[in-house]
Amino acid sequence: MKSRRQRLVILASAGLTLAFATQASAQQLKAPDDIKMTLRLLVQVSNDFKRQITNKNFARVPHEYMEYTEAADALRSSTKDEPADFKAKVETRLKAAVAAYQKVADMSGKETDVDKLLAEHAKAVTAMNSVFDLFPAALRPDPNLPPPGRGGRRG
Repeated sequence: MKSRRQRLVILASAGLTLAFATQASAQQLKAPDDIKMTLRLLVQVSNDFKRQITNKNFARVPHEYMEYTEAADALRSSTKDEPADFKAKVETRLKAAVAAYQKVADMSGKETDVDKLLAEHAKAVTAMNSVFDLFPAALRPDPNLPPPGRGGRRG
């Protein structure tokens, strides 16, 4: 009796281990380094949005939106070899995030109330975070932290 029970426990454990291993390999991304870089780029541009608003440099915000769309395109490119259902989820959420940042950019041409713009930016960050939620935690940057080595961009 005891040995039968032990065998069942071992078989059940092996089955669970196999199921988790299969699930983990299915969730493994083909270009994790590229994805991590593009997610970090989205955060950096989002932080630039916020900085331009805080500094009342409203004319610069539409340029940040252009950079955000470029970063979104880079994310699309880095996920191009992923399964279709995953890409569709990323695309749906990414479109919502891009639209939210576009709203901030559009508002910046008419609105000079920093608080209103920052409130709209916070909504855009929430939309961006929903994109991040689709990726493993190890790839997701903290959108509330400034990029490392802030010394300005080189271009």
